[in-house]
Amino acid sequence: MKAANKQLTEWDAELNQLHERNGDLGLKVQMLEQELKEAQRDRETNKKSAPTVAEFPEPADLLNQLKARRKKSRADLADVEVLLGLLS
Repeated sequence: MKAANKQLTEWDAELNQLHERNGDLGLKVQMLEQELKEAQRDRETNKKSAPTVAEFPEPADLLNQLKARRKKSRADLADVEVLLGLLS
């Protein structure tokens, strides 16, 4: 009988530890869910405020600006068009 009571006491203590751990994990899950909601809200706000399309000058205008700043530049209009295509 004493052995059975001792075993029940050990199981009870173990069960209490599991309940405490489960409670801590539940709280952690709630905190992570809250962080996720905030991150999603921030993401939506950032999406709405971010520009959707970048506005670039015409390739010929960019080439003229480049040639004005760097007289010996070997870039041509095709190079500038390709670069703008990569940036878009």
